[in-house]
Amino acid sequence: MEQRNERADWLAAAFDELSTAGFQQVDEPDPDVPRRRAYRRLRNRVVSSGIAAAVLVAVGGVSLVRPVAAPPPTDVIAPSPVTDFPSVQMESLAAGPTSQSPTSLPSGPSTPTATPSASPPTDRPTSSRPTPRPKPTPTPTRYVDLSISAPRSLTLEPSDTAYTGTLDVTMGNAATRSYDAGDLIVVLPVEATISLKGTNIGGCFHQGQTDDLKTMTCTGDGPIPLGGTRSYQIAVTVNIAPGGPARTLTGFALTVRANVGGKFPADRSPGDNTAATTLQLPAS
Repeated sequence: MEQRNERADWLAAAFDELSTAGFQQVDEPDPDVPRRRAYRRLRNRVVSSGIAAAVLVAVGGVSLVRPVAAPPPTDVIAPSPVTDFPSVQMESLAAGPTSQSPTSLPSGPSTPTATPSASPPTDRPTSSRPTPRPKPTPTPTRYVDLSISAPRSLTLEPSDTAYTGTLDVTMGNAATRSYDAGDLIVVLPVEATISLKGTNIGGCFHQGQTDDLKTMTCTGDGPIPLGGTRSYQIAVTVNIAPGGPARTLTGFALTVRANVGGKFPADRSPGDNTAATTLQLPAS
């Protein structure tokens, strides 16, 4: 009786062990099973291709060489079964779809606000007077154009105490009107003087002097006719005692300008308003 009980206990223990192993196999499959299956498939493919190649070689009369089976690949790893899921996914699946609604789009395109254009206020009174046009500047029809000419060089004659001579001067008027009076500006070396005796040129007034030159202003003659000329002879004296080598004095110049009531209008061609003359003192 005891022997039967022991045998029954052994069978029950073996059944329990087998059941436990079976359940473990179902719950936790062996990770090497997929790897062994892949290896057997690859080996069968290599062996089949080698047998086909050997048959072809034998038919052609070539010595049959059985290909060596390739070693099982070591990089073929079957993916392990996933037994666990992230807790976040499980929680989201259990919670179901959320009630949050998608962001609503605008019902239509937004119309940009137009920038208001600047417009004058309507309550401001508008002047009905027309804008006055600028008056055209009248083109002057009268202008000044006087001229003066004289020899470029004048040789003086020695006397007892000085050198003397006469300078011929010509004034012209190419303007559109005659002037009641014209001024004559005279620049002389400090050793020289002039005499206007016998001419209609008025008196002279001293204007200034430097170490070498002195300046005078003389009132002009009467009106010079339009397009005409007027000639003068002006006596020149240099107060240097004759004797010794020849000498030359420069700086002597006569300039004419118009004078209208104490004003001096600009000349149209001022380049011919001055005549310069060099004074030559010969050796004695």
